[in-house]
Amino acid sequence: MSARRTAWQIADATLLSWRSVRRELGLLIAFIIVFPLGFLFFLGEIVTASERAQVLVGSVMMEMALLNINVVAQGIGQDKETHLYDLWVSLPMSPVVYVASIAISFLPFSLASAALTLAVGALWFGLAPASLVAVVAGLMLVWGSTLGIGFLLAVYGSSPRQINTNAQFVGIIMTFFAPVFYPVSILPLPLQYVAYAWPLTWGSMLLRGILEGTSTGLVLSGAVLAGFAALWIVLIGVGLRWRQD
Repeated sequence: MSARRTAWQIADATLLSWRSVRRELGLLIAFIIVFPLGFLFFLGEIVTASERAQVLVGSVMMEMALLNINVVAQGIGQDKETHLYDLWVSLPMSPVVYVASIAISFLPFSLASAALTLAVGALWFGLAPASLVAVVAGLMLVWGSTLGIGFLLAVYGSSPRQINTNAQFVGIIMTFFAPVFYPVSILPLPLQYVAYAWPLTWGSMLLRGILEGTSTGLVLSGAVLAGFAALWIVLIGVGLRWRQD
C-alpha cells in the first residue's frame, strides 16, 4: 500500500472518528482541562520551587500520554460494543489506519489542553520553554510513543467494560508508579531500571529538559520515544488479534 493511499485512508477514517468525538465534546473538554490543572495547582503549592517543573511535566503527560492511551482503548472498546469494529476489521486496510484515526481525532484537544497547561505553568511558575518548536516536537513524540498501549489493551480486552477498567488501571500505574510527577532518581535503583521500560519515563525526562533549557539527555530521550513510536506502528501493522475477534 502506498504512503499516499494510507494518508488518504487515515484522513477519511479520522473524519468518521471525529463525529464520535463531537458527541462527547463537552465532557472531554472538561476532563482535559479540570484534571491536569487540578493536579498543577494542588501539587504546585505543596512542592518546592525546584520541583515545580516536574509537576508541570506530570500534568502535561496526563494530557498527551495517559489520555491518548484511554482514548484509543475506549474508542476501540466502544466500536466493539456497537459492532462497528467488525466493519473496520472487514475493510481492506491496515490496522494502523484505524488506530491512527482514533488517536488523531482527539489530538487537537490534547495539544490545546497541553498548551493551556504550559501557559498557566509559565505564568504561575515562570517556566516558559525557550523553544516552542522543541515543545511541539516533544509533545508529538510523547503522543506517538503511547499509541500501541491503548491498542493492545483494547484488542485483548473481551468486553468494553474490561477494556475501560484495564485502561484506567494502566493509567493509574503509569501516573503514580512511573516517574511522571517526580524524577526517576527518587525511585530505588531496581525500580529505576523498570521505570526506563516505560515510554512515560523518557517523555517526562524529555519535556523537563525542554522546559528547563537543558540539553543533557534530550537526544537520547527523543530517540527512545521515536523508537517506541516505531515499535508500536510495527506491532499495530502486524495486526495482533486484528482479524481474530
